Amino acid sequence: MSETREQPVKRIHWARRISQLVFTVLLGEFAFYGILRCPFAVPYVSCGNCPVVQCPGRKWWIPIWVGILVSAVVMGRAFCGWACPAGLVADLLGKAATLKSRLKGSAEKLLAAGKFAVLIAAVVVFIVWDNPRWAIPIRTGDFFNSVKLTFEHANGLWIGRTVFVLAAIALGAVVSHLWCRYLCATGGMLEILNKLTVFRYFRTANCDDCGDCREVCPVDTRPEEMNCNNCGDCGKVCPTDAIKLGRTRGHSPAVRDQEPFCQETCHEARCKESVGRRGH
Repeated sequence: MSETREQPVKRIHWARRISQLVFTVLLGEFAFYGILRCPFAVPYVSCGNCPVVQCPGRKWWIPIWVGILVSAVVMGRAFCGWACPAGLVADLLGKAATLKSRLKGSAEKLLAAGKFAVLIAAVVVFIVWDNPRWAIPIRTGDFFNSVKLTFEHANGLWIGRTVFVLAAIALGAVVSHLWCRYLCATGGMLEILNKLTVFRYFRTANCDDCGDCREVCPVDTRPEEMNCNNCGDCGKVCPTDAIKLGRTRGHSPAVRDQEPFCQETCHEARCKESVGRRGH
């Protein structure tokens, strides 16, 4: 990557890191309480009835969810890449991951459907089972001691759910962004709402499928594809300047949306141009 392209990429990257750190300070305590002390089967959604008086979610859960939903309409899964505390943890663990690339074919599609399955399960438990308590709530006390007491007085379902979440996040050090890409129910919801978003990163007809955007992408995807969280890391790495931020309507159609003959012809021509430009 040339120095002129590398500088704006670094600026976007560090702007995102600062945003993640700020939101982790603001939302991190709520996130930890939801995983480790929330007595409900589905955390973060019954906070108004929660007896854990120390949890900040009792006051802030509605504004937080409104903010997430508004951000989804404005810019898709940007919350995942710019504000989610788990997203920051996944980014840091992903640097050490040995498996960074997504799988091929049906295996990837099956895993990618996992977050939708978890979302459906959460909705069923919340609506049909009325989101039962799977642990005795520890109303107040030292955080770590309260976590210990919560584990001691929780049933097997709560322990299984909590261990599952913690293990999936931790395994991000082996399979990059395992939780975010394949299992996060919030990510599944935002992926659905992503169809309605106003602004997003997208690829224009100049895209030659060189793959540079995927190489820098933390979740190994491309703009407008599954798991793209509009983080912007790929925004300035495209050698054909085919990645734009804005409303997709009214812009040049992406190569994949053109007629089959035109798509094949244009792709072949751009591949030759890309090979020549790289000096291979």
